[in-house]
Amino acid sequence: MASEGSGYQKLANVIKKRGFNEFDKLEFATVISLIPTLIKVDGMTENLDAYDLVFAESLTDHTRTVTIAGGVETEMLVKSPLIVGDRVIVSSMNEGQTYFVIEKAVMI
Repeated sequence: MASEGSGYQKLANVIKKRGFNEFDKLEFATVISLIPTLIKVDGMTENLDAYDLVFAESLTDHTRTVTIAGGVETEMLVKSPLIVGDRVIVSSMNEGQTYFVIEKAVMI
């Protein structure tokens, strides 16, 4: 059965299917450094580095094929929106050994 609703609802449905454990939670973190990559999860004493993290593609530099006026396809480099100090939403996996950086957190 396909998950319905928002991205958050889809993630919640996957967690329900797998069952709860203490690592199934969303948390906030702060970008400490981009090169090398360091993220500090709220409440943790140590920073996480690139070996501990998996990023959503939208948070990284990546290439997209786009169609521009006249139907011409071209490749476009999309730069990461993250800067030092940004707040991000993370979720732990592998019993807290790896953190998935889901999205940049913004206040509106």
